[in-house]
Order: sequence, then structure tokens, then C-alpha cells
Amino acid sequence: MRNSTIRDIATYAGVSVATVSRVINKLDNVSDETAKRVQDAIEALDYYPNRAARELKNQTTKTIAFIIADSTNEYYSQIAKAVLDVVRSYGYTLFLCNCFNDSEIEKNYLTMLCERKIDGIILNSCGKNDDLVTQLSHKIPIILIHRQIANARFVGDFVNVDFGAATYEMTTEFINNGHREIGIISGPLFLSSARERFDNFCLAMKQIGVNVDSEYPYLQEGGHDSEFGYSAAKQLLSMEDPPTAIVCGHNETCIGLLRYCREQHIDIPGQLSICAPCNVNTADLFYVNPAVALPDTRGLGVRIGKMLMERILSENPIKNREVLFMPTVLPGNALKQVD
Repeated sequence: MRNSTIRDIATYAGVSVATVSRVINKLDNVSDETAKRVQDAIEALDYYPNRAARELKNQTTKTIAFIIADSTNEYYSQIAKAVLDVVRSYGYTLFLCNCFNDSEIEKNYLTMLCERKIDGIILNSCGKNDDLVTQLSHKIPIILIHRQIANARFVGDFVNVDFGAATYEMTTEFINNGHREIGIISGPLFLSSARERFDNFCLAMKQIGVNVDSEYPYLQEGGHDSEFGYSAAKQLLSMEDPPTAIVCGHNETCIGLLRYCREQHIDIPGQLSICAPCNVNTADLFYVNPAVALPDTRGLGVRIGKMLMERILSENPIKNREVLFMPTVLPGNALKQVD
């Protein structure tokens, strides 16, 4: 049995082919009664519109990609849900792409999505693909989240949470409570998000005359994962003169630190004070609640979705924009005053 065509629908409903097309494409210059006759005909004849052909004609796929450095992080799942709620209201579909912190995987995604005519991209970059992202930004609307692109020719928007300010505030709180030997477990410093937190840590430490650089004994730099957090904690806390407090630059590294402290029976905050200037997943369930910076993930995702849709619907002539959200710092119970 042959598939029904748009002409079959028009004959069944007693309308023109043009009217059927207007109903399928949801144009508003069709009466409710006529639209119902067409919809009844579509259901009766089991007609499925040739979406691929329609998208080719309209030069749109009605799809958006959210490329995440590591989507195992619950934080990004919460943001993606809010983005989805926005773009669905415009008839768009959202795809999540996990790069597993691998810049080569990210590069492959970017190339493939461009070839498949994606309508817009939300990018939490792994780094090292700045030139490609910049090139694509002249063809595809792009919103960056947390990690900037180091190329002045990039076209698009940047949405961030001020985790740098939270780092400064938390480090200063350590200092005000008598801590001087303060460690930092940092993400890769070629990423703007990690650099932002590290620079604010350095700024806070200058208050007490401590210059933090690559030779700083209490610096551990590495990946955004719990395995690195564990190994970094082991390095710092096995020192002859270990730090009395540690700032974790990422939620996963904080979890690794907590795992090491539990295994080694290190009392928090009795022996060690800790904080994490980002949101640590399910931190409220831990026996130790490190001070954390809690962002509004719902508000963040809604803003990103709306900004991207503005770029898509306007065909991307908007000047670059930056939006900065302020997180709420929760003090936790992992800080001890020292003499």
C-alpha cells in the first residue's frame, strides 16, 4: 500500500494543497474548522509529513545541541532540563552531547553538528578547539557556558556563574579564621573557569602576603574528576607540613578529597577545613558539609535557552552578550578556627 500524499489529504478534506501545507506548517491564516478537517484527514489516512523535505526547504532542523564537557555532573543535567523547557515551547528538540572532557570528541561533535545543519549550540567547552568554535560561530548561533573562547572573532554569548567571587569569599573566610597554610585543588588552568577561581584564590592570599604561583607548595592542578581530587588530597595531606585548609575548585574533586579523608580517618573540620566554590552534588547528605556556592540552575538554563532562541530567530545579528549569575554561598560545617 502506497503512502498517502499531501494531495490525498487535500482531496479527502475538500481543500487545496496549499491549505494543507499551511496547516502542517502551523501557519495561522487557516480557520479552525478548516484546520480540523485537515487534521481529521491526516489521521484517517495515517499521513506522516516528510519532515526532512520540509526542513530542507525551510533551512532548519529545529534542533539544538548542548555540548557538555562531562554530563555525568548533575549540575549540567539541571541546566539542560531548564533549557529544554524553553526550546520545546518554540518547537525545537534538544540533544545532549557528552565529551568526557576530551577535546577531540568535542571537535568531532562540532564538525558533525555543523554538517547536519544544527540550528544552535550551547557549549561548555573542553578547551583547545577555540579556532573551530570561532569559525562555526559565524554560521551557527552559539552560547558559551562557564568557559570562554580565547579568540576575539568569536560571535555569540557567554553565560557564567561568579564562582571566582565565591572562591575569594571562601578563601578570605579561611584566613579570617586563622588559616595560613591553605591548599587549592585546581582544574586545568588553560580553562577560563579554572583560571578565574585560581586567580581569585591568589588575590585572597595576597591579603596575608602569600604569593601563589606555579611553585606554590599547596597547589595541585589537574582534571575535573574525583580520581584527581583523591590523588591531590593524598599529595597535600601526606606532606611533612600539610595545609590546614583546602579549597576545591570543582565539585567532583571535592568528592575525591572527601573520599580520601574518610579512608584515612581525617577529621573534618577537626584536622582539616575544606570548601568548594561550586555546587557539590548531594552535599546535604554527607556527614561533612563543605561550604559551597549554590547557583540558580533553573534560572541559568532558562536564560541560556531564551538567549539562544533570540539568536536563532533573529538569524544571529545580535552583538556579543555576557550574563553573570551570582551564586549563594552556604557555609556548611567544614570550617574550624585555628590559633
